[in-house]
Amino acid sequence: MRRLALVLALLAASAAQAQSPSLGEARARVDAGDFAGAAALLERHVAATPQDAEARYLLARVYAWSGEPARALPIYRDLLAAEPDNGDYLLGYGQALLWSGDADAAIGVLERAQRIAPAYAEVADALAKARATAAESTATAAMPAAPTSPAAEAAVPTQSAAPMRAPATRERRSLALSARRDRLDRDLDDWTALRLDALAIPAEGTGVYGALVSERRFGLHDTGLEAGAVVRMGGGWTFQPEVGLVGGAEFLPRHYVDLRLQRDFGGGWVGGVSLRHSDFRDVDVQRLALGLERYAGAWRLGYTLNVARLAGSHTAGHDVRVVRGYGERSEVGLQLGTGREAALLGTAVVASDVRAATLFGRHAFGDWALLWNVGRVRQGDFYTREGLGLGLERRF
Repeated sequence: MRRLALVLALLAASAAQAQSPSLGEARARVDAGDFAGAAALLERHVAATPQDAEARYLLARVYAWSGEPARALPIYRDLLAAEPDNGDYLLGYGQALLWSGDADAAIGVLERAQRIAPAYAEVADALAKARATAAESTATAAMPAAPTSPAAEAAVPTQSAAPMRAPATRERRSLALSARRDRLDRDLDDWTALRLDALAIPAEGTGVYGALVSERRFGLHDTGLEAGAVVRMGGGWTFQPEVGLVGGAEFLPRHYVDLRLQRDFGGGWVGGVSLRHSDFRDVDVQRLALGLERYAGAWRLGYTLNVARLAGSHTAGHDVRVVRGYGERSEVGLQLGTGREAALLGTAVVASDVRAATLFGRHAFGDWALLWNVGRVRQGDFYTREGLGLGLERRF
């Protein structure tokens, strides 16, 4: 009796297979770019033979490729329930999450895929793209883990010169409160800073951000406002205008304007250019920054050239960053700066040789993240500065 039941089940499966469209025809339509036709064939085939994992996998890929990644997600979850260590399923699931706008979840899935198949080049590329998407842009970071040029930040706190990283493609809103304290040698007073940052980045279109800033340096106190926008222009281009204003400025610029343009070239490469004009009490500073970043799996490497014009002379500084991501939205990195850059000495801005190193990081836990940085800056013969920054961010 059991043998008869098995024979009947096999005959029924064969009949369903014969009546369903072949996978070969569906693949041919995929190759021809007819995703709608391929999806229709595969849907009928899967309805007739739901045990066909190959067909379900192809259907999930077709959904994702045709601009409907959300429809692929439950299929991938079912496939992974049966084969949790399948590298192809994890890659497809991670890509579908990324294309659905959940880059943070995609990173976790793709990191698992990379651990299972470390030589899988497509996994490494997908993970690099997910990290590039999830990474905070220089503008939208509630408290930058470290300024692009630690030396330049010491003189002109708002002159962060990094090419901005790719803004997240999903909606993001956050508030962050951060504080920093720097100890100076030569019996100079400590520096302190307090920031309250807010941002609102929609899934598409233009996002905005702003900050309240309060700083004490050399016994002086300045309070100001910063505001900017992130404008996605298509084709991998992003435009980021930013302005700052400090009433009665003692050492911060009375106002500044920064125009940044970024391009995502694909393959983990992101480039950017920034032009900034800062109006201090006694001098104007113009700065050009050219930067390039490379995302490779959990790693991000970056270089920025800062060229500034100060009182008719030019200075040039170099900045190198190495960052390692872990978990979801967490990272730790090292940043080195060298060259000749603008330095703050009392209320005056002067040119100075610089050597700087900063260790920084972000540790996320749920909707919260701890932001930190610790560093040392040697500002020529003027002073050496050692500091620690801490911040807490809440995402909504």
